[in-house]
Amino acid sequence: MKQKLLLKQNKHDRYVQELCKKIQNRYDYLILDYEIGKSKRTLGQVDIAGVKDEKTDLYEVKCSYRIHKAQKQLKRAQKIMKVKGKLYFYCGSSGVLEQIND
Repeated sequence: MKQKLLLKQNKHDRYVQELCKKIQNRYDYLILDYEIGKSKRTLGQVDIAGVKDEKTDLYEVKCSYRIHKAQKQLKRAQKIMKVKGKLYFYCGSSGVLEQIND
C-alpha cells in the first residue's frame, strides 16, 4: 500500500487563501506570494497582488492585528514596484480587511 504525504498549510497560508476567495471577483487575476526584486536578490514580498485593468492593488496578510508593520511593508513594495493601486491590510484572526491610507 502506498502512503500519501499531506502537507498541512500553516495559519498564514490559510488566511491568504481565505482572503483570495473574498476578493477574487474584484480582479482580472490575483498573484500570490509576489516576490519583488532584482535577478540576484529579493527586495521584498507581497502576499497578494490583485490586477484589474491598469491598477494593481497590494494586500498584506497578518495572523494578528499588526497594521503598522503591514503598512510599512506595503508602502515599500509599492514604491519599489511603481504600481498604481490601493494598499490593503488583512487580519486573519479577526477577518478584518482595511484599506491603508497615505
